[in-house]
Amino acid sequence: MADLGTGVRYVKGVGEQKAKALEKLGIHTLQDLISYFPRAYDDRREVVKIKDLRDGESACVEAMVAAEPTLGRVRRGLELVKLRAVDESGTLDVTFFNQAYRKTSLRPGETYTFYGRAEGTLLRKAMTNPVVEQEGRRELTGRIVPISPLTAGVTQLTLLRAVAQGLAACRDLLADPLPDEVRRRHGLCHIGYAYEKIHFPGDERELADARRRLVFEELFLLA
Repeated sequence: MADLGTGVRYVKGVGEQKAKALEKLGIHTLQDLISYFPRAYDDRREVVKIKDLRDGESACVEAMVAAEPTLGRVRRGLELVKLRAVDESGTLDVTFFNQAYRKTSLRPGETYTFYGRAEGTLLRKAMTNPVVEQEGRRELTGRIVPISPLTAGVTQLTLLRAVAQGLAACRDLLADPLPDEVRRRHGLCHIGYAYEKIHFPGDERELADARRRLVFEELFLLA
């Protein structure tokens, strides 16, 4: 049975190779993993139509890949995958740099959610290197996404999945250092809830509650 001192490599879905990468971030144990709090958040809950994309702004769109993606090599060390995605409102030209696997992973006729910075004109929309995932998956789109410092071998998705598994393994093991009376007096959530919502907030209120609780705890323990 896992405890907070369990090595991160034993967390489901991590393994030895990813554990070595996580250790570069100072993450060695299960406690380190769930305490690696995000530094920022992207609100990716809203999905817009292609025609409503605004130049220079980041947004999510749900669009169907209209044809087989093409792979080209501009020069040595630079590969481009290009595709065209459509919804009922318009067409989106998507380009990926040095992500050759997109050629086969994105299939014509299937719908994906693309999140990225919109470019182009009123009539011709485009994105470069957007986040993309199968429609409805909602790991990196369709929700408030935590953003954390990374290192080679660790992506935001890798970290998110590891933290989710870590919390599932130890959420009930977290001892709350705040006495119940103190929590009730100040209207603070339990530590398990705070850790879950600081990583995976459903809305702004949940995130604010988690932050308030963790800041109060830090000050309380210092005092």
